[in-house]
Amino acid sequence: MVALASLRQQGRGLGLVTFAILLLAGCKKGDPEKCTQAQAVVRTSLDAENFAAARQWRDYAYAQCEEPASLPLLDQSIVDRETQVAAKKAAAEKLDQDTKALAKLFFEFVAQHRAAPETSAQAPVCDAPAGAAPAKTGTESKERLCTATRQAGTHPIEVRYWDADRTAFRFTTTLDGELDCKAMGGTVSKQWDVPAMGGKTAKRTRCDLGGALLGLTAVVTAAPKAPLHVVSPSYVTRDPGWRVILEGS
Repeated sequence: MVALASLRQQGRGLGLVTFAILLLAGCKKGDPEKCTQAQAVVRTSLDAENFAAARQWRDYAYAQCEEPASLPLLDQSIVDRETQVAAKKAAAEKLDQDTKALAKLFFEFVAQHRAAPETSAQAPVCDAPAGAAPAKTGTESKERLCTATRQAGTHPIEVRYWDADRTAFRFTTTLDGELDCKAMGGTVSKQWDVPAMGGKTAKRTRCDLGGALLGLTAVVTAAPKAPLHVVSPSYVTRDPGWRVILEGS
């Protein structure tokens, strides 16, 4: 009887061990399909620059992947993408600051010289007189356009004016970044599309300016490396070839 009881006790012990082994086998860690899905969602989140979601799905990947030692590359992809986005944001902020600083300097230059554009450079260059030949007296006709250039840091400023009527003028520089009417303290008076790189179009805007530039108009295109013009109301009557650029018609 004692021997029989002992065998029964051993049988129960073996049964418990067998049950525990089966239970552990049934609790297999991770899910390969969910592991793959989690990694895919991390990549999609990084493309969308949604780093909070990327990190949540990264944690889920570690929970579902049977071999988490293979996931450090996933962590590195998150770090690399965050670094890229931060650098891109910093560059964009600097470009915006530099563009606004140049525009401020340019507008101050226009305000300073709008009453006498011929003083904007020491040696303006004038075109041949328009219309009739100079009078026999030898006096040079002022019915012509003249051009003066100055540097604003690394950016040139071009001044074009009618010599006989210097209230007709155009000041031009080139911006590295984009600028809109609001940033110039102006109001939109007209917008139209112009051809741009890659077969695309860009929005060109006429802005009515105020303050020291009251009565003048700025024309700017929403594209990098685009020119910024400030013109007086009568300029296109003296330089009609620029009408389509400055007025869109």
